[in-house]
Amino acid sequence: MQINETNTETSRILKIGQKARKLQEEQNTPYLMLHRGVNAVVNIDINDIARSIDFNSTDIQVYPGTAGKEKLRRAVSDSYFKGKANPDNILIMPGGISGLDIAFQNIQVDAITLPHFFWGSYAQLARLRKIKLNAYPNLQTVIKYPNKFTNQLVIINDPGNPLGEKHADTDIFNAIDRLYQEKILVLVDSPYRKVFTDEEDDLYERLLDFPNVIIVDSFSKSMGLSGQRIGFMHNQDKTFIQEAKQRLLYATNGVNAFAQELVYRLISTEKGKEAIRKFRTETSSAIAKNIDFLINNNLLSTEFYKNSKPMGIFASIKRKEEELLANKISAVSMSYFSIDPEKYKNHSRICVSVPHEEFVKYLNPLVK
Repeated sequence: MQINETNTETSRILKIGQKARKLQEEQNTPYLMLHRGVNAVVNIDINDIARSIDFNSTDIQVYPGTAGKEKLRRAVSDSYFKGKANPDNILIMPGGISGLDIAFQNIQVDAITLPHFFWGSYAQLARLRKIKLNAYPNLQTVIKYPNKFTNQLVIINDPGNPLGEKHADTDIFNAIDRLYQEKILVLVDSPYRKVFTDEEDDLYERLLDFPNVIIVDSFSKSMGLSGQRIGFMHNQDKTFIQEAKQRLLYATNGVNAFAQELVYRLISTEKGKEAIRKFRTETSSAIAKNIDFLINNNLLSTEFYKNSKPMGIFASIKRKEEELLANKISAVSMSYFSIDPEKYKNHSRICVSVPHEEFVKYLNPLVK
């Protein structure tokens, strides 16, 4: 049998998770799983929402349509874009990574250009689709030299992964505007942002001013629904959306109907909105305490945070992956998140979205 090889690697995040779970079983002792990007402070309470769904209805038992339920796309416009986005420019996707992959397939560019520190799956997806990979050092470089990125797709990730850094919104929009003037495509990937912003956040609404912007977002990340595998994509180019819809059709023929109905009720009903608010309040509070613990105990990789402390669900600490695993903490070496891996092997990315007491219990032995 002749096989078309992907030429990609199994995710380092997946590998370290498998290793940690195996050690946990062999030693019959719990590990703190900080290798993954899952909000694990609390679960979002969806029991009441789920009980309100009629599972025998056609809303659940019939194909939901490739683009996603119209009522959900309208609710996304209302919830994320203050009602100003055309629902026809929104596609419901089976999670953020699927949205990214379809976006990469959908465009013709010379390269995909990432932040200096980037989520490793960006690189693997680019390799899978045979697209060259570049990196930019910071948004100031993009603002100052936008013409360096001609015929490239520039990805802006905020808050960042792996560092969890928060860019100033003025820098984000200055960079996007400069790239727009040069007719350069931008992909905005901010799946964790809504965990930390209130309902008045206008990022998505303001992005409507820039037709060069592709938005990929994930309900999985911002609502604690990782198991449901659901997110959305937005772009104002009708041909882009039509071709993305065709790719989605032949990849999945649409997204799970229950997940769509669940998200619709979460973002469009008062009971659902309250469940989201409670989840985000408790999650962001624990994250802030955990980041302060890292700072106060000299664990944070401060050299990576020149302008601000981390705000997202990730942070980098000054400990090797192996040392953390020896202390029953699963983490991923920062060498996985850069095109210059050897330089950062003494640092590790951890997820800080876990209960504060548990975080302190496992991290305390590392304090020197």
